[in-house]
Amino acid sequence: MNNRFEILKRCRLSRRTLLRGAGASLALPWLDAMTPALASSSAGPPMRLAWVYIPNGVVQDSWHPTREGRSWELTESLQPLEDVRDSLNLFTGLDREFRGGTGVHAQAGCCWLTSSPPTEALDGGFPTNKTLDWLISEQISGDTVLPTLGLSCNDHANQKETRYFETLSWRGPGYAVGPQKDPKEVFELLFGKPRQSTKSVLDIVREDASRLSKTLGAGDREKLGEYLDSVRGLEKRIQRAEQRTGSGISDPGPQFFPVKETSSKGIPDDRGQYIRLMGDLIALAFQQDLTRVATLLIDPERWDTPRMYHGVFDRPENHHVLTHTKGDEAKEKLRKIDRFHVEQYAYLVKRLAEIKEADGTLLDHCLISLGSGMGDGRVHDYNNLPVITAGRLGGRISPGAHYKFDGKVPLANLWLTLLQGVGAEADTFADSTGRIAEVLT
Repeated sequence: MNNRFEILKRCRLSRRTLLRGAGASLALPWLDAMTPALASSSAGPPMRLAWVYIPNGVVQDSWHPTREGRSWELTESLQPLEDVRDSLNLFTGLDREFRGGTGVHAQAGCCWLTSSPPTEALDGGFPTNKTLDWLISEQISGDTVLPTLGLSCNDHANQKETRYFETLSWRGPGYAVGPQKDPKEVFELLFGKPRQSTKSVLDIVREDASRLSKTLGAGDREKLGEYLDSVRGLEKRIQRAEQRTGSGISDPGPQFFPVKETSSKGIPDDRGQYIRLMGDLIALAFQQDLTRVATLLIDPERWDTPRMYHGVFDRPENHHVLTHTKGDEAKEKLRKIDRFHVEQYAYLVKRLAEIKEADGTLLDHCLISLGSGMGDGRVHDYNNLPVITAGRLGGRISPGAHYKFDGKVPLANLWLTLLQGVGAEADTFADSTGRIAEVLT
């Protein structure tokens, strides 16, 4: 018994163990050796939450299921989620009140997660305030390196709209938190910035990784190998994109959301690849426990600039203009864009479900929300907002159901539910009227 105890003690790893090298470091995924030897079963992976935002609302009749409860059907737009439907909760009938005097599109995005009720004008005409991601981060971030990770796939070169059209995260009224748009910069934020001559961050930490691997059991060695392979695979994708372009994004000026000028960007040409790359960066940041909270803006609100949806259309399309174009052809294009967005969300959910963590998967310890601050972009309404969550949040969320509400039920009720789900002592959130108790276990 004493020998067994000594072995367990010797192999025990800190959750903050790093693989180090000159100019770079890699945090490790959750390994069995990190579970305290002979400790209580309460020790385990932390909770993580992320919010993925889509602009301009959705085609309502192709999005929301008609059947409620656990027998809900996959609608046309939600078909890409078939493989993970048991991990999902869908919500129909959640609303948000629009505050007059500001742009409907700008407010839809910048106030999606804000903790102020729409009646409060704290930032000019906008009710922006500390957002849900920051409030939850204060509860669960612990000693992580990053309190939140904010990402955006807005690669439009023309900065024609203000920050209110693309900012999800706010530290307080008027204090926007700028999202990262360049996958290469995000990678360096997570892993460090080695010398330019270094081909791979793994080359720098290889010796440390080899030494650690010799101390691990077979299961942990396999996990470590898979993790390092995923890091290298992600790094290669960014390097391929970087080789493609040498162009940068210019700073549009102080009245707009500033974007750091860069000599090269790790942004793939293919739209889907770009979004999935950002999703993989969130997955790695969660797996390393560098952050436990993230936001991802798939596209900004309005922004009347056509973009290419690779594999969907053979030429660029303008999402916002399509929402105001009459006819079946425009509506069918919008359905395809909705489905394209859901495919990217499904990719992230499936990726998290593939990563083993403790006695389950990384997805089991996450809650990943997808939604829009606008219901139907055609009429600019804030009713019947599209909202999906995936994951179990470490056993605190019961998935697998479609919740359909009649009457005015604030979206803030769901956000309050998540806030309480992570242990916050909160009775209200924005214009909430109560929590959605049946979502919690």
